[in-house]
Amino acid sequence: MDIKTSVKNRREARIRELLEGEQFTAQDDKPSWTALPDRTPANPHNPKTGFIKDNITNPSPRYAEHEPDPERLWKQGHRGWYDTLDPGAPGEPPRKASFLSGLIRRITVSALVFGLAWGVFSFQQPWALRAQAFIIEGLSHEMDFQAAQVWYEEHFGSAPSFIPIFGQTDEHSTKVNAGTSLVPPLSGRVVQSFAVDLKGIVLEAGGGSLADRAVKSIETGRVLEVKEHPENGITIRIQHTGERTAAYSRLAETGLKANDWVQGGDIIGTLASSGTGSPPSLYFELKEGDRDVDPAEVIPFD
Repeated sequence: MDIKTSVKNRREARIRELLEGEQFTAQDDKPSWTALPDRTPANPHNPKTGFIKDNITNPSPRYAEHEPDPERLWKQGHRGWYDTLDPGAPGEPPRKASFLSGLIRRITVSALVFGLAWGVFSFQQPWALRAQAFIIEGLSHEMDFQAAQVWYEEHFGSAPSFIPIFGQTDEHSTKVNAGTSLVPPLSGRVVQSFAVDLKGIVLEAGGGSLADRAVKSIETGRVLEVKEHPENGITIRIQHTGERTAAYSRLAETGLKANDWVQGGDIIGTLASSGTGSPPSLYFELKEGDRDVDPAEVIPFD
């Protein structure tokens, strides 16, 4: 027996003793260890290769028993997704909500929102009037994206040109606003400018007919008050979009009352017919919040 074979036998005997010692200390329910048979080295010149190769292809059953199988754990975890109420029924994947059910839910929510808005407009209480004004302003005014553009430029350098709401200059905004002009309240001419009293202007009707004496609302709004003065006749004050309010004075007749709604171009009253031959006149005031505004700057008078 050469030296290499003797060393190999001693190593195998030592390994066998270690395995038998572990088998003795293990629990009764653990599988028993089997003795390793003598193996011929795969390479006669290197007797270690046969033992190493065999241990790689046949790992210890102890480690194989305690190490969890990843594929098995994955299947067990996904099995809970396919469980049904009936234990005997085969598992099925979760079904996605159909398009019809989603459409029905959206229609239901839209109907509830519409019913809520309709109910708000059917009341004339102070809280309902504030809600009505908020809804009308939200539907008639575009959103102001100027703050979003400033935030975008502060964080990213410049506003993206591919987003239409960004990159609009003041000149462009002025042109857009100029295109949405207000309706003249009376068909006639200005006989007293805003510079006289810095409160309003005086418009003279173009004739004495009923159509010439008709006073119109400059835009959509809600009637705030209707009062009659012995000298100036009837005055109608209307809250228009935003903080804009308008006062129509020197009217002779009107069918409006407080909290009525009018559209731009609707006839709100008529001027008194003049018996002296001179056409009647309308005193018109326009305010933005608490600031008096020259109506000639925002309304096209011919």
